[in-house]
Amino acid sequence: MSGRKYVTTVGVEVHVELATRTKMFCSCLNAPQGVAPNLATCPVCLGLPGSLPVINREAVRLGIVAALALNCAVNPRIWFERKNYVYPDLVKGYQISQIAMPLGERGWLAIIGDDGAEKKVAINRVHLEEDTARLAHSGDNSLIDVNRSGAPLMEIVTDAVLRSGREAEEYVRKLRAILVYNGVSRCRIQRGEMRVEANVSIAPEGAKELGVRSEIKNQAGFNHMRSAVEYEVRRQAGALDAGGTLRQETRGWDDVNQRTFVQRSKEDAHDYRYFPEPDLPPLNIDPAWVAAVEAALPTGYEDYVAGLLGQGLTAADVDALSRNDALGFLRLAASAMGDKTVLFAKRLIKDVFALANSTGVPLDESRLGPSAFRDAALLLENGKIAAEGFRTLLDVLYREGGEAERRAGENQLFVETDAGAVAEAISKVFAENPRLIEDFKNGKIAVRNALLGRTMKAVGKRADPRVVSGLLDQALQHQGRADHDRDTRLPRGKS
Repeated sequence: MSGRKYVTTVGVEVHVELATRTKMFCSCLNAPQGVAPNLATCPVCLGLPGSLPVINREAVRLGIVAALALNCAVNPRIWFERKNYVYPDLVKGYQISQIAMPLGERGWLAIIGDDGAEKKVAINRVHLEEDTARLAHSGDNSLIDVNRSGAPLMEIVTDAVLRSGREAEEYVRKLRAILVYNGVSRCRIQRGEMRVEANVSIAPEGAKELGVRSEIKNQAGFNHMRSAVEYEVRRQAGALDAGGTLRQETRGWDDVNQRTFVQRSKEDAHDYRYFPEPDLPPLNIDPAWVAAVEAALPTGYEDYVAGLLGQGLTAADVDALSRNDALGFLRLAASAMGDKTVLFAKRLIKDVFALANSTGVPLDESRLGPSAFRDAALLLENGKIAAEGFRTLLDVLYREGGEAERRAGENQLFVETDAGAVAEAISKVFAENPRLIEDFKNGKIAVRNALLGRTMKAVGKRADPRVVSGLLDQALQHQGRADHDRDTRLPRGKS
């Protein structure tokens, strides 16, 4: 080892599939569930001769949302180019992308740097493109599923300003949270909706130029990316310390052996032979449209998180909401009832996340919508359904969807307010539990809770705890008075 000190430089490229209904340049469904391979296709996304692409307006809008949320300037005139290369998943032989004039430029995202201070990570560009097909490998064979080909893709590229794997991980985690919060993408890494590539180089301290970079492709998660960056720094330092040289290349990450490996030598832009897409004219973006999109943006992610903390939620509460991709859901649920935000947040954390765990279905893949959740929570808050009924209602909404009040009625979950029915249940419980009644008469007040539990069960999911508790206490008082009257009544003929 030479003992030389090096400065690490990391730039990050993130590819995100946009949350649109259709693909980037055609009307095929985007990311359809349950569709057999190669059926969600058409001549456009297959690149057949004579087919003509049409730009997806919603994809452009979501790109503008992302650019604004990341403090980028939105360019008023953009265009697309063809990026030409040969790879099995690129069925057309080219990808429609942007290089000369991206949708957004010169933005930033703030993180906490390695020195503990706030650091603004410079975002070089936000541009739109189409996704490739998907390869499925099995032994020596590979199959191609073209359903993903043409899906709307957004690439977000930083400047080379990150200094460690930790900083790169924090940047990507926060970027994902912002995109999900703003509804730009669901960013489900396990489904390939967010893919991360890190460009890593090292240079001796004091060097005026950056070192030779390696691009680590398609990381499967945040921890993978951090481990890959840290390994690559060690690998490059070891090679230089041993007197070797580095070459620009694309590398993959072997998670089993915790190492990077060479995939190919890295192409430069000229290798892709970019030229303007002949089937798409330049797109003029109306400043009034950008202003309308900006006006419709929700409270900024950081401001919203700070507001939640200011209302009394703990950092652990906010972390739970963020980890479960529920901040945007909460914002929509409480959009017209800000004073109920904490109530809704607590119900999400306690009840909805428990459902997600028990069913194995994440919140964003369930049938539960923000308005239905809000209405269900208000039914409980206003005493129209009981706690057990609320849990049942949530389960129905989570699995099947629908409107909260209609579903509560269909499942007979509205509380029983008929005092006669509750009194009948209490009489039945008293008759079936004479020992508990006798214990209560003898001063064992704690058995009251056991009687309450049995009565609630007898009434069922419609039991209103307040009604049942009040009528139970009346009945117990009546029992006590009856015994007192019997004990103090004088025998006849006595004075």
